[in-house]
Amino acid sequence: MKKRKEQKELSTVMTRRMLMLGAGQGVLGALLVGRLYQLQIAQSEGYRRLSDNNQFDRRLVQAPRGRILDRKGRLLAGNSEVFELRMLPSRISNHQAWLKRVSRLITLKPEDIEAILEKITEQPKFLEVTVKSNLTQRELSRLAVLSPVLEGASFQKSYKRIYPQGWMTAHVTGYVSPVNKRDIDGEPDLPYLPETRIGRTGIEHNMEPDLRGLFGFERVEVNARGKPVRVLRDQQANPGADAYLSLDVEAQSFATERLRRGRWQAVPVQMPEVQEALLENEELRAHVSMGDDLVLKDEKGRLVPPESGAVVVMDIYTGELKVMVSTPSFDPNLFSNRLSVRDWQRMNEHPRTPLLNRAISGLYPPGSTFKMVVLAAALEAGVITQKTRINCVGAFEFGDRNFHCWFERGHGLVDAEQSLERSCDIYYYQIALKTGINRIHDMARRLGLGDVSTLGLISEKEGIIPNRDWKLEKRGVVWTPGETVVAGIGQGFVLTTPLQLALMTARIANGRSAITPTLTTPQMTEASPSFPPLDVSPDIIRFLHKSMRKVMAGGLGTARKHDINQGMAGKTGTVQVKRITKEQREKGIIDNIDRPWKERDHALFVAFAPYKNPRYAISVIVEHGGSGSSAAAPIARDIMDFMLKSDGVSA
Repeated sequence: MKKRKEQKELSTVMTRRMLMLGAGQGVLGALLVGRLYQLQIAQSEGYRRLSDNNQFDRRLVQAPRGRILDRKGRLLAGNSEVFELRMLPSRISNHQAWLKRVSRLITLKPEDIEAILEKITEQPKFLEVTVKSNLTQRELSRLAVLSPVLEGASFQKSYKRIYPQGWMTAHVTGYVSPVNKRDIDGEPDLPYLPETRIGRTGIEHNMEPDLRGLFGFERVEVNARGKPVRVLRDQQANPGADAYLSLDVEAQSFATERLRRGRWQAVPVQMPEVQEALLENEELRAHVSMGDDLVLKDEKGRLVPPESGAVVVMDIYTGELKVMVSTPSFDPNLFSNRLSVRDWQRMNEHPRTPLLNRAISGLYPPGSTFKMVVLAAALEAGVITQKTRINCVGAFEFGDRNFHCWFERGHGLVDAEQSLERSCDIYYYQIALKTGINRIHDMARRLGLGDVSTLGLISEKEGIIPNRDWKLEKRGVVWTPGETVVAGIGQGFVLTTPLQLALMTARIANGRSAITPTLTTPQMTEASPSFPPLDVSPDIIRFLHKSMRKVMAGGLGTARKHDINQGMAGKTGTVQVKRITKEQREKGIIDNIDRPWKERDHALFVAFAPYKNPRYAISVIVEHGGSGSSAAAPIARDIMDFMLKSDGVSA
């Protein structure tokens, strides 16, 4: 009986334990099923995304940059497909050792390795760094063989910016260079890719948003070592928009070479006398080191670099710039990749500053080309008439100073028309005093001087067209009458750019509209341009036309030897850079050619043509070129003749 009772109690205990164990197992099973449901069903999408992130690299795809073309569709800036070797710093333990290993397969200079290492420290480790661009077929083959064991390496097809016209259009197109941290800080939405290039100057900078295009996206499936297995493209990259410029490459080429040659004889750089001169002439050596093979021989038999200066040709009705030359220039292709220290030093330390766009950034006293402004202001103010005559005796005494005419013997009695034809300084000294600097300033501004244009190029200078308020604000002193005398012949404080002088001439030639310059063609705009009225009397405009024609065709015109068959109306200008002292005059050291280059006069010339039916306006500046009539006018004549013949305009 006792034994049966014990068995019954044991059975009850066992049953209770089995129930508890079963209940525990049931709870655990329920939890397990719930967790499995959570992982495999409820959160499956999230874990799938995490898995994709482990399996795929998400990359931006470079958009081909828009092309820059001239008015006839000829290429000024485009793209060339290249292969690049890149490294992913996050997958490489020793960056320097990795680069040294790669340098045994392709050419990597020590300075290249230093630049790459510096780049790695500047950006996040998960971003790729370009090791070398534009790989040759041989380099690509060598690297491809070792790519399975070259951890962190990848090969990408990219686009290299190319400029087929090189230095001839460099100042217009500008150039691109790799994006840096400062660019990203200033524009957070800018994609940070090894191949990303951004416009720095010229049209490349001015039209950057349009030229850049829209980047695409792709997923690259990778293995455990980070090597690409396949590519899945999510969004196609959209190429940038093309930019059609008003520039004419043929005219640009002709104008560039004509300006560079000037009036001197070209000498082949291979000639023994040139090679010998390179050893002694630092300026000539700096010029040739830039890859230019044009060397000139001046009238003294000395070997010199090509002429420096600017040429601007503008359509007087649309404002389109057909030519915009600045010399010396540079090769914009050098900036597309990593610019070497040596190339940068060559450009930056060059004695004639090839990086300066003289057409829009060069500031020069306009000299006698400013006399149309003074004459128009005097006629408008009524202080003179077209028949007013002034006696020029070669000097004008005012206060305690003598202001000289360029023609020492004097021009005698001259009227307004003759004053422009012969460029009589005495006439303009006196009418400037009568007119006043404020009226001269107002007329100059109406004719387009003293302000930046609508081109939007970042380096453009506004120049200086002074008046009384300007002097007080900038210098803290009042304007003096003597300064008006000097301003009357376009010197003193007066500074302009070649573009402004072309615009002034174009507005005079047009006569009705205050046109503005543009570098784009009508096909890039929705409608023909409309301009405000010029607000200068038609009688004054007609008189300026007639007087400027006398400069070219009059018996005593300062440019009478340089007219064209179609007829041209123009004005010469010669600007003294350094005043000749009395001692130098007595010694006879007054000839322009005998002075150091930087102390010689600037040569200027402005004109429009054809005279009877104007089409183009031109401005030419030859830096330290001497006389406007002998140095600048012949250049303008040949360029204008080329332009009109290209358009089929004959006499």
